Amino acid sequence: MPVYFYNPSALIWLWLVPLAAGLFLFAAGRRKQAIRAFGAGALVISRKREAVGSCLAMLLLILALARPAWNLQEQELQESGRDVIFLLDVSRSMLAEDLHPNRLENAKIAILDCVQNLTGDRVGLVLFAGSAEIRCPLTVDYDYFRMALRQASPESVAAGGTMIAHAIERTVDKLIDPESAGVQDLILITDGEDLIEGPDEIEAVKKLDAAGVRFIAIGIGDRLRGSRIALEDEETGALSFMKDGNTEVWTKLHSETLRKMSAAAADGIYFEVAKGPFDLASIYRQIMENAQRSTTDAQVMERYEEKFHLFLGGAVIMLLASNRWRKR
Repeated sequence: MPVYFYNPSALIWLWLVPLAAGLFLFAAGRRKQAIRAFGAGALVISRKREAVGSCLAMLLLILALARPAWNLQEQELQESGRDVIFLLDVSRSMLAEDLHPNRLENAKIAILDCVQNLTGDRVGLVLFAGSAEIRCPLTVDYDYFRMALRQASPESVAAGGTMIAHAIERTVDKLIDPESAGVQDLILITDGEDLIEGPDEIEAVKKLDAAGVRFIAIGIGDRLRGSRIALEDEETGALSFMKDGNTEVWTKLHSETLRKMSAAAADGIYFEVAKGPFDLASIYRQIMENAQRSTTDAQVMERYEEKFHLFLGGAVIMLLASNRWRKR
């Protein structure tokens, strides 16, 4: 039976279980002889039970935090809403720290908050730099979308640089549904930096118009002073800054291209974010206040049934048992 964890990052704390067990064994060994010298064998057994119970409680609590799930279930959903596709720049320049903690993480936080406020809308995620990767096709499974978004990084795509037009064209080819014209939105979040030769951005926007897709561009970063690009060494964790030869690279928001793209779109909108965090949820809500919504076709969503409560209940039982053994 396959087991899925909705919060697998919690499993990193499993190392605490053997550590706690080792400490219990060490402490038990120090007092074992002294206790037996007084003939208190029952106390030794009680302490062993307490140690085992405490370690099991810790293990079960960590597993509960990881949100284990099994028993795959199918659920049919049909709601009215729009298709919202997030086109997120993950190029190296998005690691610049003119927005805290950096441009990319700031954008991810804003997208997560925006999705949190959606109801009945399908969401999709496309990551791009010098190439584009569809990380989440249009879906109403927001948990899957969040998981894909949290994993977004410069390593998520094969090529560096920034090719906005190529990313838009790939989105049009793979995600845009001609039958949903008028109820689809593409939200581009980028610093517009390091544009490399490729398809024309204005022509790409016109393809969105032809497909009936509203274009919303979010320019992120400081376009005046800019910022250096922080890099972390994978082995040592030491921080350094990207260099071109012996010169540190500074990156700024290149807003001119984004403004031209928005102006060329039939219903284009441009926002500029120089300081974070920014409230993408409010921006999108205002834009879509009177927007058309469609009734989506019935979708069958597969989802594992969460069982964290079983592990949480087991942890509570073991803690109560350990406390009882301690008082004996």
